[in-house]
This record gives sequence, structure tokens and C-alpha cells, in this order.
Amino acid sequence: MPQFDPLTSDSLDCFGPGAAFHHIGMVVREIESTCPGLEKFFDPVQDVSVAFVNLHGATVEFIEPGSPTSPVTNSLTRGFKLVHICYSVPDLEAAIAHVKQRGFRLIAPPVPAVAFGQRQIAWVFHQALGLYELLELAV
Repeated sequence: MPQFDPLTSDSLDCFGPGAAFHHIGMVVREIESTCPGLEKFFDPVQDVSVAFVNLHGATVEFIEPGSPTSPVTNSLTRGFKLVHICYSVPDLEAAIAHVKQRGFRLIAPPVPAVAFGQRQIAWVFHQALGLYELLELAV
């Protein structure tokens, strides 16, 4: 019986050369009640507070709405917890050009992110694959 082997499985190049998995983003009502004691970062540009935790080898970003009009409030209302997957990329502009050629739409242009030391992030969406955050590796 065949088994899945990540080393020999098919590969899908969505984000370009040097892209690497960074974290999974999950929206929560309140970070403190979800996982007490985590360091929170408030990002006024994104209107969210975030905190990171290692969950058995995968980094999870807990995202708490910063206000009732936060972009993640609707996800909570609709019951969606897993909201995005983030990939780090060596060149954000090149990655954006790459994803556009693969059917992604840029839904939020690059902005500095508090939680990542002001490194630039951008948001892209694909009808079949969902929402992704792209994080530039260096400033």
C-alpha cells in the first residue's frame, strides 16, 4: 500500500525561490484566555494583537481583534479559526510578482509589521488555496 513521503511528493511552487513555511495564523477572541502568559504585540496597522507559540514543531500565531472593526472580527463571527498560512520570502516584491502569475490576487500591499521588527508583510489570496501572508526575510 502506498504511503505519503514528503521527500518524494509532488511540489507546488506558489511563492518563488527561497520561500519557506513560517507560521499558521489562528484567530481567537482573547490571547490571554487561549494561552496565558504569551507575549502580545499590538499592531495598529493590522488592528490586531498577536502572540506566537510553538505547537509540536509548528509556529502558531494567535490573532486577537484589536477592535470590533478589525479585519479578523468577521472570521470569529463566522466561526473560522484557521485564517492564514505565512511564508517567508527573500524578496517580497519578487514573490508578489510570482504569485500573481499563479492566480493569486494581492489584497493588501506591503506594510511594516510590529511583530516582525517592522519587516514588510503582504496579503495574497487564491480562490482555491485561500489567504496567505508573505513576510520579507530582511529589512
